[in-house]
Amino acid sequence: EGFQIELVASEPLVIDPVHLNWDMQGRLWVVEMRDYPLGIDGKGKPGGRVTILHDDNGDGRMDRVVPFLTDLAFPSSVLPFGKGALIAAAPDLFYAEDTDGDGRADVRRVLFTGFTEGNQQHRFNGFEWGLDGWLYLANGDSGGTVKSLQTGKTLSISGRDLRMNPDTGEMETVSAQTQFGRRRDDWGHWFGNNNPSWLWQVTLPEHYLRRNPKVAVKRVSQMLAQREDSTRAFPASAPLIRPNQPWSLNHVTSGCSPTPYRDDLFGPAYAHSVFISEPVHNVIHQEVLSARGSALHSQRAAGEKHSEFLASTDNWFRPTTLRVGPDGALYVADMYRFILEHPEWISPEMQARVNQRAGDDRGRIYRISPRGAARRPVPKLGLLDTAGLVAALDSPNGWQRDSVQRLLIQRGDAGAAAGLRGLLSP
Repeated sequence: EGFQIELVASEPLVIDPVHLNWDMQGRLWVVEMRDYPLGIDGKGKPGGRVTILHDDNGDGRMDRVVPFLTDLAFPSSVLPFGKGALIAAAPDLFYAEDTDGDGRADVRRVLFTGFTEGNQQHRFNGFEWGLDGWLYLANGDSGGTVKSLQTGKTLSISGRDLRMNPDTGEMETVSAQTQFGRRRDDWGHWFGNNNPSWLWQVTLPEHYLRRNPKVAVKRVSQMLAQREDSTRAFPASAPLIRPNQPWSLNHVTSGCSPTPYRDDLFGPAYAHSVFISEPVHNVIHQEVLSARGSALHSQRAAGEKHSEFLASTDNWFRPTTLRVGPDGALYVADMYRFILEHPEWISPEMQARVNQRAGDDRGRIYRISPRGAARRPVPKLGLLDTAGLVAALDSPNGWQRDSVQRLLIQRGDAGAAAGLRGLLSP
């Protein structure tokens, strides 16, 4: 109640979106895993893409698409970076750039490699800037022995997520292992989940544990939502026969992209909300955080005891990545497929009866915002000078603050110091 959902893009502009992000020009970058689950031809042929969507008239609806990179093997994430973008596509994390101005990448350089390929639902993904200036990645539950091509060093990420510096090639493991979407709130709390879980908080950062390697700990994260029947989901779509785990009907079984709400557009009631995708049941779930001792606790939102923040009656609605946009709205990447389950967990008999790629020509991106709220224009931060960036840091929007911080670090202008001090409360 009180919210609206608007279409930002649909096929043919976007197909099979699984990740999205904005650049410093205000353009929307999208990862399309068109080759899911077994390749375009069902035999492993790559078909993934990274595209750039343009809103030419500023009405919030995308008007055209430029393919930045094509024929990628199951790409999972993109982050506009420098003059190009960082792209996650196991086994590599690479940098790509358009040097001739046509919008298409003509330079590609692998920065890190060795991430395990495996099942497409379990490949490494990202990206999220930490308050420490490092870039954090989710393990995907596949692990790997990762090599930095800049430093030559290798690192096993078995059972842990990863942080790295794309400028220097440095990397370190960090506590917890997240399946899809390791995210941070304004205060530096890190969150993750996996398919059968709504949400957990990372409670013991690894850099503290390194001080004494002889200390044994049972866990480094705390499962939130520990109420009775905490895994319950309340879909609006008709129940379908599941190809596996029929007992998980109406319970979270595809949790991904836990997204703290980092803005004030939704109002103070959402200041502690975390939104989570559940594509199997065609819903977006909400958990509300509260303090409990030295850690956090979460519960369903008031008014959602037996419902979800968003529930679609369309069984093909498959929300993957959620993002709080530069305008404060919640953006939803909808892969829009008939079957989302991987063939690894579907019996040969059922595989023979269905088209596992039904919907491979479709995809949608939505924007959720309070009904009647004026839409903020997406800022073009890359055009601002140092003083303008410092001023832009004073924003309720998490994406904007993270982006400004990164630009200030990249520029290294000591003249920013005075303005930054002026932002501090006495």
